[in-house]
Amino acid sequence: SEAKLLEIQQKLTDKNIIPRRYFYPSLNTLPYVNYKAMPVAEDIAKRVLCLPLYVGLTKNDLELIIKLIN
Repeated sequence: SEAKLLEIQQKLTDKNIIPRRYFYPSLNTLPYVNYKAMPVAEDIAKRVLCLPLYVGLTKNDLELIIKLIN
């Protein structure tokens, strides 16, 4: 759910781990696009969170991320 996503996002942010919402908002809801209902896309857009992913990500960082989201 979006509420769960926001909860996890806050937990990570509190530890200076910066996740990003991905595919948000759903493109069909942008003000410069002629709106057409796309309920599946809108639902998914509310629940996708991009976790940190980079070359220097350490095992300790990864374990902390896992601990925080579980």
